[in-house]
Amino acid sequence: MLTISKPLSASQAQSYHKKEFTSREQNYWSQRGEMRGEWQGRLAEQLGLRGPVSEEDFARLSQGQQPQTGEQLVRQRASYQYNDADGKSIRTMEHRAGWDATFSAPKSVSLTALVGGDYRVREAHREAVTAALHELERYTQARIGGNHPPETTGKFIAAKFEHDTARPVDGYVAPQLHTHAVLFNLTERDNGETRAIQPQSLFASQQFATAIYQSELTYRLRQLGYEITAGRSGAPEIKGYTQEYLDASSPRSQQILEYLERTGKNGKEAAEIAAHSTRDRKEIHSTAEVMAAHRKLAAEFGHQAEAVVRAAQDRVRQQEQSVSANRSQERVRESLTFARDRNFEREAVVDERLLVRDTLRRGMGEITYSQVRAHLESHLSAGEFQTMERRQSSPARRFTTARTIREEQEIVSRMRAGKNELAPVLSQQQAVTFAAQHSHLNQAQRRVIEDVLNSPDRIQGIQGVAGAGKTTTLSVIRQAIEAQGYSVEGFAPTSRAAKQLREAGVEATTLQSFLVRSAQPNDGTAQRRFYFVDESSLASTRQMHDFLDRLGPQDRVLLIGDTRQHQGVEAGRPFEQLQQAGMHTAKLDEIVRQKDPALKSAVELLARGRSTAALIELRQQGRVQEIPDRQERIRSVARMYAAAPENTLIVSPDNASRRELNLAVRQELRTIGKLGHDDHSFRVLVQRQDMTGADRAWANHYEIGDVVRYARGSAALGIEAGSYSTIVAVNPSANLLTVEKQSGELATYDPRRLSGVSVYREVVHEFSVGDRIQFTAPDKSLGVANRDLAVIESIMPDGRITAQLDGNRRVEFNATEHRHFDHGYAVTSHSSQGLTSERVLIHADTSVHPDLLSSRFGYVAVSRASHEAMIFTNDLSRLAQQLGTEVTKTTAVEINQSVSIGQGLGMD
Repeated sequence: MLTISKPLSASQAQSYHKKEFTSREQNYWSQRGEMRGEWQGRLAEQLGLRGPVSEEDFARLSQGQQPQTGEQLVRQRASYQYNDADGKSIRTMEHRAGWDATFSAPKSVSLTALVGGDYRVREAHREAVTAALHELERYTQARIGGNHPPETTGKFIAAKFEHDTARPVDGYVAPQLHTHAVLFNLTERDNGETRAIQPQSLFASQQFATAIYQSELTYRLRQLGYEITAGRSGAPEIKGYTQEYLDASSPRSQQILEYLERTGKNGKEAAEIAAHSTRDRKEIHSTAEVMAAHRKLAAEFGHQAEAVVRAAQDRVRQQEQSVSANRSQERVRESLTFARDRNFEREAVVDERLLVRDTLRRGMGEITYSQVRAHLESHLSAGEFQTMERRQSSPARRFTTARTIREEQEIVSRMRAGKNELAPVLSQQQAVTFAAQHSHLNQAQRRVIEDVLNSPDRIQGIQGVAGAGKTTTLSVIRQAIEAQGYSVEGFAPTSRAAKQLREAGVEATTLQSFLVRSAQPNDGTAQRRFYFVDESSLASTRQMHDFLDRLGPQDRVLLIGDTRQHQGVEAGRPFEQLQQAGMHTAKLDEIVRQKDPALKSAVELLARGRSTAALIELRQQGRVQEIPDRQERIRSVARMYAAAPENTLIVSPDNASRRELNLAVRQELRTIGKLGHDDHSFRVLVQRQDMTGADRAWANHYEIGDVVRYARGSAALGIEAGSYSTIVAVNPSANLLTVEKQSGELATYDPRRLSGVSVYREVVHEFSVGDRIQFTAPDKSLGVANRDLAVIESIMPDGRITAQLDGNRRVEFNATEHRHFDHGYAVTSHSSQGLTSERVLIHADTSVHPDLLSSRFGYVAVSRASHEAMIFTNDLSRLAQQLGTEVTKTTAVEINQSVSIGQGLGMD
């Protein structure tokens, strides 16, 4: 795989070059004298850099200088120190010399090349690195400065150094084939001007380049006779090695994992910190010592590397390795179709790098990058993919599909066709009179009621800010509509939102359940239906399109949502598009939830997208704490929660920190005697959110031990709808899964034949009397919605749990049968949407993925609080930047109210 380091300073780069990159001790298997490295890159060729990497050339480039003349090509920046607005001392970095892009071979490949002695495998690694770097270079961008977007140049200079050992652990130097490619901080614009590199695009291309490296490597290994399987991380591994031998040969990886587990850190940045924090002192071993250690370990595990090499050589001699051209093309088509389905399920517009990445992963070892690129271009020519206008800041093409464009167009067309189509529910005077009868409503609520009841449009909306009294408003609207003879029915993308519609007196279910019904027959009656769709900002384009397609001639729709809160997982943002296209939309914009005026002021700023101003206000109010140390910060949140747990909610952006916070709160509550002393272990189910619908059709995405729930049954397999099974065997080559059903019987099937499945992992959690829990799936028999919260009142020896839901209703369930629950002290911001709590504690660690910590997170999290909110962060300045970031779903059609959509695309 490819990992790219943080930027290296000039002094760091030169030190690494001398002490590590060219060190003989990094190459015990080679020992051919001093390691000199080699150049790669279009800009390297232009500058005449060929052959071995000299120390002088490396040093000059690391300082931003022309390697032959020493001329300064980019401005040098000295390090300096200053105090920020909080008085904290900050030291800037000196000139960025570049980045260390490291390609690491899978462990089985290292063992085969080095311990097994197959030099051809090492050559395959080199060729794969060269191919991946060549494609990574395409996406190089120049930093222009000011407010100008970066410019794509497609040129860099790379100095490659190949190593064959890892850092020593307890004196053992493990075989580890890897290549350091130092990417210097220089690129050249079309006008010949040299500029520093804008690195974001390189980091965004890591998975793309990793897929090319692994695919090209695997393809070559298959040509050499090696059989390939997917390892635990998904990377390709050569068959023939036991996991025990691979683990014993990877003490460095185990050391890093133990550090991460011990410190509770997670993510790419945490792994990089762990790698530095666990480094042993550089030790110099003799070649004889290193080889002896490897021979000893190999002997302990039966000389597996030698056996693997012999088997590959025999395989080449005994059978034809070439694949027919037709089969190869078929595999490319199948893989690209998978990549298309996987990516367009969640986004309307997709970066070409993601399509290529997933195509290569699907066809790993059977297809090449050049085949994928050619096939992609042919699909473009045929019109299956359509190129979107390239953003100036993006180095990659972006694609959408004809189907996506059609669905977005039809959604807007249906809304526009329904304008002024029906008589209003009430005349303007009647609507005003009706709204005025409800004196408990504020002016904004009465205005919305008037707008909705007096609209002649078939499809209309309510844009409501968080905490504006939506449920009360909808209840009043429902009364007026039903009085006029309409049948009112509600839908929502989540079971919790559907439950809240029911609180407004609307018969409601999930939008998904409506869409799986058979199409409603036209019985010839003039029955009039009025549909409420709540949390419409969570609905996908596909859902909205299919829903509007079901409307009868007398049906009307009221879409309710907030475009600034979280969006759905699947592709599109139709609620926002409809508003942009001119849908009649009433504004419910007077907040009633926040009882503290200062807190309300901050939430109003967040609702208008002014995150930085809101954070300044919250800080001035004493509602922000900066605690850099992660463990100390989590303990602080837990202590504050435990001090007053009633009506308190913790909100965090990611599941990893949510789990940590839940454990910390439990420990704190137990310490102060607010939690039962007896723990009860239960096997609960955690949904595999990494799997898309496309993934669920292929066996290689499943793991032994996964639990599958079937929304639809199969008579042929004896699987009932709503039942569960456990994966006991996976056959990727035949695309077959073998499952153990609840009856104990086995069944084997192709996952493409069974749709509507959910996949879970089984996790053991401890629960006690007094624990706060969150239900993680709806259950009609219990009357609970997904993400409902409760407190455990009793736990019986047979697993029966009695819990009191928020709202004081009690439920009883057997935890061995109903396994969809988790600790509920801390929830993610997505899960918190729709909740209200008197006090909210917000954990905002800026090291999480930026998509998770954005303006939507800040708005949703803070607006949950009615009386008090407190933010805990590791870095206040970075938090301000990230909360100011807009993360939004892509759309294929840019809406222009004055021009038809077809004209806007040049289609008329």
